[in-house]
Amino acid sequence: MQTFRAYVQDAAGTITWAAWIEAAHQDDAQARVNAMSPQPGAVLELWALHRETFDASRLEPV
Repeated sequence: MQTFRAYVQDAAGTITWAAWIEAAHQDDAQARVNAMSPQPGAVLELWALHRETFDASRLEPV
């Protein structure tokens, strides 16, 4: 499993929602993000985290 971080930004670019996503691969994570229904004008972003170079446990939810 890989860890991904999904973000929703409103039309002004402010992050209004974020979530950790565990998925087998990026296509699976992207499908989960695409299934979400953000408000009109919102932007969904998906970031892959590389555990060997990034310690996700040190981040706090937004």
